[in-house]
Amino acid sequence: MLAAADAGDEVALGELGSLFHSNGHPAGALYCWERAWAAGNTVAGFNLGTHHSMAGDSNRAQVIWEQVAALGDPDAMLGLVRQALERGDRAGVERWAPVILAQDEAFPITALGVAFRSRGDLDRAVHAFLRAEELGDAHAMEYRARILTAQGRTAEAEALLARAATAQRML
Repeated sequence: MLAAADAGDEVALGELGSLFHSNGHPAGALYCWERAWAAGNTVAGFNLGTHHSMAGDSNRAQVIWEQVAALGDPDAMLGLVRQALERGDRAGVERWAPVILAQDEAFPITALGVAFRSRGDLDRAVHAFLRAEELGDAHAMEYRARILTAQGRTAEAEALLARAATAQRML
């Protein structure tokens, strides 16, 4: 992997960046992710944006995530929606949430539902959970069952939890 990364291989650079990150070497991770992203590795771009977001530089994270999201990455779109929700930026939410919902990846859709739920928007949360349920995600079923239970709809919640017990857990 080191030889490939030294040669500029974008995948090797991205993986090396993740390895540096998980072993507590943020400078190495940042260096590798920047090189990998410059070479077009969208996963590295997402990781780079996440690094900046966690470091408190939400503007830099947004700039990078906008570029990665424009290439179709639902995780970057989710990062942008979360930022927009924190800022109260309805236009930012409306730009990316429908695109996430239109994709066929359950994890970002379920995570979108969680983001809406944590902001108190239960209607949009349920909408996202239902979409993820269409894709078979057990996590979405469990989250929606919690909402149903809180609404006193325990029979529906129990039926949904029974269905979740046999469904796939998508990550």
